[in-house]
Amino acid sequence: MNLNLETFNRKEVLQYLRWTGSEIPPEVDALIDDCMAETLRVSEPRFTYRILPIDWEAHTPELAFVGQDIPNMLADSDRVVLLAATLGGGLELAIRRAQVRDMSRAVVLDCCGSAAIEAVCDAAEREIQSAVGEGVYLTDRFSPGYGDLPILLQDDFVRLVDAPRRIGLTVTSTHILTPRKSVTAIIGLANKPQTKRFRGCAYCSMFETCAFRKAGKTCGRE
Repeated sequence: MNLNLETFNRKEVLQYLRWTGSEIPPEVDALIDDCMAETLRVSEPRFTYRILPIDWEAHTPELAFVGQDIPNMLADSDRVVLLAATLGGGLELAIRRAQVRDMSRAVVLDCCGSAAIEAVCDAAEREIQSAVGEGVYLTDRFSPGYGDLPILLQDDFVRLVDAPRRIGLTVTSTHILTPRKSVTAIIGLANKPQTKRFRGCAYCSMFETCAFRKAGKTCGRE
């Protein structure tokens, strides 16, 4: 599904930039605004998803869930959503061009892309909620590479949602999504709210290297 992304969270851009809360210089403020506008202009946000039944005894869904985090998150769910979303290749190209001419701009564009793809996923969740109707609860989003869910699952994930054909999203031989500003995520569907939350630092693939955590902060995605 194509999406008309009109805006995204400026506060998240600042968080990705690791801004400490001090006053933003006017020239930086203007650069952020300009990069946000360029991100919206060059991005082609799209998402697709597939809903599968869960039968743990029969070892479904088709995606082999390694580890315990996903079975725990989906404990109350009878269906699972496989979501894939991307901003397309335009922003990736803009970042590469900026890396040659202006690294500060490249960094800000990269952070804008991170915030923008989160906005696309949020919009996808709203679409999914509308499709499944009232009385159905969505769990957290959980991506390959988080917790004990290996990143190599990206290969099967992309295939199962037909992401190359539907939204132009592929995966490299090292299991990295391309275009880079893309996300795959697992979401459970249940008839009651999720019992145990799976958000925060402990379940993030950036846990060991995260600059927020090292500074005693979080990225706000708790």
